[in-house]
Amino acid sequence: MEVMEPESVQNNEEISKKKVGKTVLDNFSKLGHQQENVRLKSASNLLRYISDSYDKEKNIDEYKYALKRLIRGVGASSVHSKTGYYCALVALLNLNVDTNVEDILILISTELHKSGKNSDSENANICTGQILCCGALIKSNIWKQCNKESQKKILELLINASKERSYLTLVGFSYIVELLDQVSQKQFEKIILPSIQTEIAKPWNVQTLDSIYLIIHLRKKFPTIFNKPFFKEHFGSLELFCLESLTNLSNVLMTVPRVTYIKHPIYNCVIKEISAKLLKPFFEALDNHLKAPNRNRLFIFIKIVTNTFLNLDDKNEEYLMELPHIFSNNFISQMLGYFRILNKKQKDKEYFDNVRQLFDVMVAAMQTEKLNSDIKLRIMEKFLFDAGTFIFEKVTKSKVIQQIISTLDPEGVKNLATVYRNVIDGSERINSENDSEKWINNDRLYCVHLLIKLLNLPCVKEDNQWKVDQLHFLVELAFLKEKSASVGRELAESIKTAFYGALDLKLSKLEDLQYILSQLVHRVNSKISSDNLNNIFRTPVEAETYVLWEKTLNIVDKIEKKKKRSKVSSVYLTLFLHMSLQLFNDVKLATDSLNELFLCYDKVKNKKDNLDVTVVPSQSTEGELNWIEVVTDLFLNLLSHNSHLLRTIIKCVFPHLCPYMTTTTINQILSVLDPQNENPLSKGNESSDESEDEDETEADEDDDDNAASDSGEESNEESDPEETVNDKLRMALHQALSKDTGSDDESVDLDQMSDTEAEKLDKALADVFRQFRPNRGNRKKQSKDQELLTHFRVRVLDLVEIYLDSTPSMHLALEIMLPLLQSFEFSIRDQHQRPMNDRLKGILKKLLALKKFSDLEGVTGVVLVDLLKSLLDKGSKNALIMQDMEQQLADCCIFVVKCSDILRNQEGVDKKTKKLKSDILEVLSGEILQFFTKRDCLTPYVLFKQLLQTTWEGNVGLAVILLDFLFDDEIRQFKKNQVAELLSIFYSNHRLLSQNMDSIQSKMSETHEEFAEKIINFFRTLCEQPENKTIKERFICLLFNCLISIKNSPLKIELNWPEIAETIREYRSYKSFSTDAKTAFNKLCRTLGVSNIVKMKNNVTKLAKIIEADDEGEKNAVKENGETKKKKRHNKEKLKLKKETKQLRLASLGVELNGAFNHENMDVENEEDNVDIPQESITEIHEENGGDTQQEPSPRPKDKKKRMSLASIPNGHNNLGDLNKKRRHSEGESLIKKRRKSII
Repeated sequence: MEVMEPESVQNNEEISKKKVGKTVLDNFSKLGHQQENVRLKSASNLLRYISDSYDKEKNIDEYKYALKRLIRGVGASSVHSKTGYYCALVALLNLNVDTNVEDILILISTELHKSGKNSDSENANICTGQILCCGALIKSNIWKQCNKESQKKILELLINASKERSYLTLVGFSYIVELLDQVSQKQFEKIILPSIQTEIAKPWNVQTLDSIYLIIHLRKKFPTIFNKPFFKEHFGSLELFCLESLTNLSNVLMTVPRVTYIKHPIYNCVIKEISAKLLKPFFEALDNHLKAPNRNRLFIFIKIVTNTFLNLDDKNEEYLMELPHIFSNNFISQMLGYFRILNKKQKDKEYFDNVRQLFDVMVAAMQTEKLNSDIKLRIMEKFLFDAGTFIFEKVTKSKVIQQIISTLDPEGVKNLATVYRNVIDGSERINSENDSEKWINNDRLYCVHLLIKLLNLPCVKEDNQWKVDQLHFLVELAFLKEKSASVGRELAESIKTAFYGALDLKLSKLEDLQYILSQLVHRVNSKISSDNLNNIFRTPVEAETYVLWEKTLNIVDKIEKKKKRSKVSSVYLTLFLHMSLQLFNDVKLATDSLNELFLCYDKVKNKKDNLDVTVVPSQSTEGELNWIEVVTDLFLNLLSHNSHLLRTIIKCVFPHLCPYMTTTTINQILSVLDPQNENPLSKGNESSDESEDEDETEADEDDDDNAASDSGEESNEESDPEETVNDKLRMALHQALSKDTGSDDESVDLDQMSDTEAEKLDKALADVFRQFRPNRGNRKKQSKDQELLTHFRVRVLDLVEIYLDSTPSMHLALEIMLPLLQSFEFSIRDQHQRPMNDRLKGILKKLLALKKFSDLEGVTGVVLVDLLKSLLDKGSKNALIMQDMEQQLADCCIFVVKCSDILRNQEGVDKKTKKLKSDILEVLSGEILQFFTKRDCLTPYVLFKQLLQTTWEGNVGLAVILLDFLFDDEIRQFKKNQVAELLSIFYSNHRLLSQNMDSIQSKMSETHEEFAEKIINFFRTLCEQPENKTIKERFICLLFNCLISIKNSPLKIELNWPEIAETIREYRSYKSFSTDAKTAFNKLCRTLGVSNIVKMKNNVTKLAKIIEADDEGEKNAVKENGETKKKKRHNKEKLKLKKETKQLRLASLGVELNGAFNHENMDVENEEDNVDIPQESITEIHEENGGDTQQEPSPRPKDKKKRMSLASIPNGHNNLGDLNKKRRHSEGESLIKKRRKSII
């Protein structure tokens, strides 16, 4: 008996099938999605469904339906749709489903058929779909399974569809190329060849890129069919690629219907078929098409050259040797021409990208071992010589020449140097076809610089003799008359300058530099004598100069003959060699420098021990300078010249003299950095005649300074050292404000001032602030002399930095610190000293990071204490300056503290030095007392923060003081916040506390007990007075964090923690905390091991969040009502009312925009609303909002904002009508009337 299923079950299955079918249909629409992963997923889901359906039910209807949809889809207009449907179609045809090819061809003819009613684009898409369907049949197994007739039909459909559009031919031929691997030669001759015979068997003049592309693959696959007779019959030559066919081939390759054909695969196929013998004539044939500028043809040429370098793996040496010929003259000329045009007028990103790709591929190929230096050199000659240019890199904005040079071996570099030398001396021709054309001086000079660059290449790093040869070549051209015929005077002077720049060699050893200089000097000396001085040199040399030259060489010879040379001797040898060559450049500088060197060397030579000891004694004969002082003065003199070579020389030799530096020599260097020293460049550099002119100039400058002083632009800070800038500013403001009042006690009421009085007050205040404004008067353009002085000081800082790298003594390090800090302060004041400011920051950082010193001699406890006091005294200077240098000042103080620790912990110290910690602590204790009790103390707060993070034992004493300050009534509230933060830092310094645990516990036990009592009493008082608003939430948070740090410290401090916890929890029951306060409270409860859940009292209040308005703190904070919810409308009205009131007040005061405070272009809506509102308005708003004025303003709406700057506010009461008129336009007259009623 058959059991009938219920009707409901059948209905459910039908619904389920419909849902599945709908899901499958959705996959068809997603095959045309823009994202590839969506298309692939949809195709996968569709194929899985069809495959499962066919395997289970053998239902071919869904397969046919899908096949029909996919065939129709490949004819879509969208590229994404074509791609998605084609991929799905290929995969569908590969399924193991019995399919008749004839049925598929019928589907193609019915779903993809052209019609006269269709547009051209629709018919083109149909042809594309037919080609893709044929391609899908070829890629699948169906092609192999069908009979010959079906195969012919497929090929016929494919070729006919490809003929419909020129751009479809390549697509159709690509499938035929792919089909060649699936058929035998017999099948090809019977099935494929008859179909394509008419497309390939035609003369050159009707061949296309597509047909040649197909012929290349046919020739490779079936060489017996496409043989010499075939090509002779149809192409007129025995081979497709031969000398006779290159012209026709180039015509086909260089003729493209549109620019997209540049990506045609034939350009890669052709270059693979070109042999070594045909490479040069092939590119010559291509080059003939570049005689006239043509963008597409140039792109094709670039493409072929790029492919040539990409296909060098299987090429032999004969082929590689022909590579330079691919860079033809027309190609290089046209490429450079396009760069010149595009650099001036317009940009062509596609062109730039193609050329960059060519250069990258070429350089990558040259980095391999296949290309030797000869090939690379010949390619570079193509770029640098005709039709190239020596400024090839500049024109193309690339570094291709330098990149190729970096791949050369030593022999290649030397060959390139020979080429450069031939250009410099004029023996190299520009163009082999025109011998009369000569190199211009600019090209020859540029070639000199290219030659100099070769000297510093890594591959010739050890070949010092070759470097000597190149430098001597430049010497002959620049100084001697032997080469005068080929090099003119102007070019010789330029080569001379380049030669001295070339002496700045990057050598790892000082001995290498000495060898090169010595060889140069001796080669020059071999050509000159006292008889030919006027004949051999381009510029005659004086007899006195020659005498000095001989004397220098005699000393050089003596030093070089020594078997063992000390560091000092090496320094002198280097300086003598350099200065001897400077005799032909700057005679006066070289003469003065050599005379000083002679004196120094004689002193050292007379005291033979000085050449070998590590430190030279600082004592010298009375009235006589030490040799190191003279050398230092010489270095400063050399640095005063703006010469990179001299700067490099000093940086090279100065490290060897650092062990001999004394306090005097350091002070010599630091005196240059002294801001009080207005012109150190003028000392000793002028003769007596010149000094008179200088006196006149200085007198004129003094007059200018006096005039500037009279104008009030310069502050008189230095007139009274005892009086600080802040005091003077305060007194000036006091005088300005008290002019219109009868006594000092009478206050100034701005609301009751008339317009005239307000203008006078504005002017007076403007004069005061203009006088004390920092950097006033420095906005002028820096004079040339001042600029030279700034750069001279920057160069002198090199000496300081080098000395700090040489492990200096502590005494000299401390000697350097204060002048550097003083210079840093000077660089902040003057905006033109920005280069020096940046250098000083780095050098100060390096100095203050020193941990090791060569010795501690000369450093005592008194010195360190006095130095610390002098540093802290800087806190009484200008407040604005201190803000900019507070970090450096704090680091210097901490450096002194660290030095005191090093001095105190050394072996064998006396009792006085052991008490150094107490002396330092006394100074810092006094400073921390001033910081927290005096308002005008400018000591940087960051000093105490960083100091408490160090392991200095004196921090314990500071912590004791801070614990007393925490609940001191005389300490202002915001200062107590800083005290709590500092204590948290101290107790978090586990490294310090762990090292001295027992001593710290004994010293602070009594203080901790007092602290526990104070904190318990503090919270009990707050519980008794829950309405107290003097304690701010910020302080409570910091206090909680401080207790957490104390509890977690390694000291294991035993306080009355249970009572403290209970008191704090009781306080919590009275207060509603914010998020930060809750976080700190919860963390503290976890640390103390108590619950953070507290039963709240009935009269819960919020902690005050108002920030103090002045130093005394805000005593009368407005009460908050936590039970009343504030409305955004009231809040918005309040905010707008405050802004309107501010604008009215500013208008009534008659604010001058160019007065003491520059409010120009200030945005009123973006200002903080801190202007007082009339008391009547506050009272009314307070009543409207339920007595609460502390709600944060609601977010500003993001619609159109009406902004008003102070520049648009008229001065005086008479213009209020205009102001109100503007408001009515911006905000609406009705809203203004409503506000006025609320104010009244």
